[in-house]
Amino acid sequence: MRRTLSTLVAVLALLVFPASVLGHAVVINSSPELDQAISNAPDEVVIQFSEPVKILNPSTDFTVVDETGEPVVSASGAVSPDDSTVIRIPLKKGLPDGNYTVRYKIVSADSHIIGSARAFAIGPGPVGPPFLGQGVDEGPSETSPWSVAARFFELVGLGGLFGLLGFRWLAWRMAWRSPRLARIPKAEREAALEWGRDTFWVAFGVLAVGSMLAEAYLLVTYSASALGTRVLDTLGNTTGISDVLATTRFGSLLQLRGGLLFALFAVGAWQFIAEFGSNNQPRPATVAGAKWPALAMAALLATVLYGVSSQGHASQAPIPRLQVFADLLHVSAAAVWIAGLAVLGVVLVALPRVAERSGPDIATAVLVAFSTVALVSVGVILVTGTIRTVGQMSDPAQLWSMAYGVTLLIKLGLLAAIMLIAMYNRRMTNALVLRPAPPRATLTRLRRTAAAELGLAMAAVLVASVLVAQVPGRV
Repeated sequence: MRRTLSTLVAVLALLVFPASVLGHAVVINSSPELDQAISNAPDEVVIQFSEPVKILNPSTDFTVVDETGEPVVSASGAVSPDDSTVIRIPLKKGLPDGNYTVRYKIVSADSHIIGSARAFAIGPGPVGPPFLGQGVDEGPSETSPWSVAARFFELVGLGGLFGLLGFRWLAWRMAWRSPRLARIPKAEREAALEWGRDTFWVAFGVLAVGSMLAEAYLLVTYSASALGTRVLDTLGNTTGISDVLATTRFGSLLQLRGGLLFALFAVGAWQFIAEFGSNNQPRPATVAGAKWPALAMAALLATVLYGVSSQGHASQAPIPRLQVFADLLHVSAAAVWIAGLAVLGVVLVALPRVAERSGPDIATAVLVAFSTVALVSVGVILVTGTIRTVGQMSDPAQLWSMAYGVTLLIKLGLLAAIMLIAMYNRRMTNALVLRPAPPRATLTRLRRTAAAELGLAMAAVLVASVLVAQVPGRV
């Protein structure tokens, strides 16, 4: 088991240091020059991007049409065999004067799908607006409700699993070391431990299955965007989905994440059997189960979360290794905090019922332990969030002049509100420590404020799901 864990850690360490810088592909050169009028009809359209690109469907993803939407190409577009940052499409000979629209959809090296319609004119001009009529694809954009929901569910599923493990091994385990719990009756201690074990594994099973479904939903949504089809129509397009899996970096990383999640489920099933035993020989519940399987599951999840961080904005920022690592820590700390809030709410509701006399004492011990974990998590979130913000913005004015900056401000506003509630919760928690018997009314109030904190945190996750699809200020 230790050898397996060492291998997983080594793989994670290698992955944290990516070999190349990736990013949003932007047009850096074109012939003819887009949005300009030219004298003579060109033989081809050439567009150069800032990074290597791919075209999934050459016949539709790169084309040129006239003012009526009629194609004026003589062959399908293609990525240049000599330079993967360049795409070319030959045109019909002797095109008449008029307005022409270049429509392209490419997959950038960091898996973003980038589409646009740009016009140029032959003759005296002026250049009119691009033709956006017939044949415009119906695929969801990266900021559409479909795409945002897919990323949100992915973050909730994967982050929930990582945070659930963190809560069990940090807050729950730490709470049972409290001198307050050494005096509780054996029967109530056993009942509380059994409840904790059962609740953990039910939540683990739900989140593990949910994460697999979220990855499948993300694949369908991404494929719909790449193929230019509606999401519901893409469900039956197995050939198109297979092409996305086989030919894009997103597909490769998704397959890797799927394999890692399957391994996580297998390790979890093994540990589940080990903790419960058999019907003939049931085992008493322990505080947190065996250490090495838990570390293996954490390493697998950290590797999965790294895959999410490495295919996004962080990989294109200055000092990409630092940015990817900061993003990984940011997501991991947020997962421990937000998932911990959800589990804490369940603890505050259920434990006083599971153990009538000792439930409030156990809940208070868990609350105190999680308060420390949350404080450290928030510190990590603030530091890594600052690193990520500096890496993505080139001018403070972009915070209010760009969509990316405005979305970032909304996220920061939600975080500030969460921090105020967290400070209030910590004050009440510190007061509880001084009380020999925690009042149930105070625990009820803490449960409500924790629920408000969780609601705002989930809203911040939703905003982050939008943020990752927007073009950062630095670009």
